[in-house]
Amino acid sequence: MDDLIISVSGIRGVYGDSLTEKHAFDIGIAFGLWTKQEKVIVGRDTRPSGNQLAKSFIQGLLKAGKNVYDAGIVPTPAITWFVEKHTDFVGAVITASHNPLQYNGIKLISSKGTFLNPEEFEDFLAFFKDTKQNRKTKTGQYFSYNKLMDEFFIALFKCIDTHTIKENKFKVVVDPVQGAGSLHSKRFLEMLGCDVLMVNDIPIGEFSHNPEPIPDHLKELSKAVKDNCATVGFAQDPDCDRLALVLEDGNFVSEEQGLALLIKWMLNKKKGCVVVNNATTKIIEDICNQIGVNLFRTKVGEVYVVEKMKEVNAVAGGEGNGGVVFPDFHYGRDSFAGMALALEMMAKNGMKLSQFVNELPRYFFVKRKVSFPVNRIGVLYDCLEKEFISGKKDYTDGLRIDFEDAWLGIRPSGTEPIIRVFVEGKNENKVTSILKTIEQYLISCGKNL
Repeated sequence: MDDLIISVSGIRGVYGDSLTEKHAFDIGIAFGLWTKQEKVIVGRDTRPSGNQLAKSFIQGLLKAGKNVYDAGIVPTPAITWFVEKHTDFVGAVITASHNPLQYNGIKLISSKGTFLNPEEFEDFLAFFKDTKQNRKTKTGQYFSYNKLMDEFFIALFKCIDTHTIKENKFKVVVDPVQGAGSLHSKRFLEMLGCDVLMVNDIPIGEFSHNPEPIPDHLKELSKAVKDNCATVGFAQDPDCDRLALVLEDGNFVSEEQGLALLIKWMLNKKKGCVVVNNATTKIIEDICNQIGVNLFRTKVGEVYVVEKMKEVNAVAGGEGNGGVVFPDFHYGRDSFAGMALALEMMAKNGMKLSQFVNELPRYFFVKRKVSFPVNRIGVLYDCLEKEFISGKKDYTDGLRIDFEDAWLGIRPSGTEPIIRVFVEGKNENKVTSILKTIEQYLISCGKNL
């Protein structure tokens, strides 16, 4: 597994190269032998490679003696929700989330309904390397599980005001980028009384654009919202744990603003503390300060956020990449929960989405992905510390430096061979200046933004 990308977000690689059916089979056996639970629910996204990888992974689980419940093509949050709410289950999803089509991967889910935390993942990897995977065990049983999405939707509807949403008869456009949402989002929104137009929903598994739900990839969705006079546009990534929003005029809501809006609405529903990761916008700090609740930050990664949420009994949380966590429903990033909350927010207040955005504090936030030699990142950190000597340094996850009215962050990605650069502030010129300084130090190490 040396060529695979391994992190708390799962195991990923290029299908047919660093990730093969043999890998999936071996990981399935190891996970089956490692976990104490007797039942495993398995789902996948729509990538063409997913069918064979899922079959191989399931065969490994069966050989390890586990009883497998095959849910087919379903969103990742549906699997995590199911495991969280059922005893004696663990789970897995065959997906590479927002990564390009040539990638695939395996997300492993603990009996708590969350991805394996670092300690669990390290223990599993050590077991994987040491275990005798050809040892004989009793073969497990295979079941096809076709009712997951009905159960998932019914449970979510109990957590929101469906009646008021239905009264509004919202017109909605959805871009699921031919992912799992292609099979489930239209029905979900129609159950909420929406008039739904889908774009990029067929052919299944052939992504029409880069699947990361950011504005540069969603121009067709923006145009469809504006041309069809829709209330809102929703974009999902292939496994539906991330959500992007488009305003009624076709303009984009940034990932950061989208998360802030939904967290603000969750706080309106129930007051309490909030958890986000260390690379998430200061808008949420302002919201928490205004309402008078505590904000906690963690390392980047869903499992870090949800474990902290459980620890402090948070009422809202998420990550600034469009990953909202609605704990009244379940502890996992969930685009379906995000869509329901956005519709409920508009329905209950009688306001357009743009009006909510206009009420948010204004910040300038720049994100970059940079190819950079990992063995030089310590040198980069040292240079930035010396350059910004007056800032408050935080090494919770990579390097974050906070100033009075801005902050910067540098961290290696857990899902791609890159580093991520974040700069946010209220003054655009200051953000630009900080970014240029970071760029100079990246150039001095032989790389450019």
